[in-house]
Amino acid sequence: MKEILIILACVPLYVANAFCDKYASMKNGTRMNAFYNALKFFIGSVFFIPLVILDDAPKFGWGAIICGIVCGIMYAISKTLIMTGYEKTSVAFMSLCHTSGMIVPCVIGHFLWNERLSLVSVIGIILAICSIVLLKDSKGEAKKYEAWGIIIGIIIFLTSGTVMVMQKMMSLYFKDQSVSAYNYYSFVAAFLILVVISKPHKELKARTKAVYPFAIGSALSLCIISMVMTTLAGKVPSVVLFPLFNGLGIILVCFGSIFLFKEKLTVKKLIGIIIGVLGLCLVNL
Repeated sequence: MKEILIILACVPLYVANAFCDKYASMKNGTRMNAFYNALKFFIGSVFFIPLVILDDAPKFGWGAIICGIVCGIMYAISKTLIMTGYEKTSVAFMSLCHTSGMIVPCVIGHFLWNERLSLVSVIGIILAICSIVLLKDSKGEAKKYEAWGIIIGIIIFLTSGTVMVMQKMMSLYFKDQSVSAYNYYSFVAAFLILVVISKPHKELKARTKAVYPFAIGSALSLCIISMVMTTLAGKVPSVVLFPLFNGLGIILVCFGSIFLFKEKLTVKKLIGIIIGVLGLCLVNL
């Protein structure tokens, strides 16, 4: 019961993180998005320093270092691309692409960790894909954008899934090593990659002062989410952890977007949300 309450307490952080990124994406520009995310991961890495110092578990194990760096690379890719997606399409669609990444560890687990991938789970995967199609906005976009939008969605799906795989590996193979250190390495790796991409200069920094509050909010919420998900991955069954956290997160993000970003809740989108949540729950049965 304690773990369930912790998960429920983290759901609002999922929503806050998505909305902070959405607001920041309104400043437009790939380099600005990269700079915003570099700032976010720098703040997050500073947040983890005292946790790493106070953690008695081994901090320099190769498992935590390698998993952390891989996770950081995935963070850098997904967090920047998802903001590009926010600029062109709905929060609902991008959030579902990100959340559906849980399918990746389920499939990998079937082959590497002898986890059962049942017919019900396969049906859940199909429903999740169908929901993404329903949630995709159709605003008279050109075919070129449609193709690019699908590519962005696939990349976000895969990178998000890889982050979950790293969390699973930490909980299975390196549970004696520091979770705080793993998260610190992931944030530092993401920061270093993004700061090179953005190549921040005085003019860019001056124009992005408006996103500083959102970077702080997103950083702190992501830090807590990452710590909780990595820690609970080895304690709470997937059937409870992922659908409860991501499913409720999607619903709140979608409905919150109606009021904050004036996104229309059409019948098509409503059906997509319901099918998506149902599919993600079935994947973990």
